[in-house]
Amino acid sequence: MVPLIIGIIVIVLLIVLFFVTFVANKKTPVPPECQTIADSVKCESCTEVSCALNKIHEEVKKEGK
Repeated sequence: MVPLIIGIIVIVLLIVLFFVTFVANKKTPVPPECQTIADSVKCESCTEVSCALNKIHEEVKKEGK
């Protein structure tokens, strides 16, 4: 019974760690030295709405028009 509880706790901690790092990554701004790289990213191969690269591509596309 104890190994089952330990396994469940480890899985829950891994899931929580994933979400915390995901949110922290979303809130972290692009460093100034990487801004030109982020601006020049062109991602036209996928239409994934939640993709971070797709959002950058849409911003670059709007600035170009």
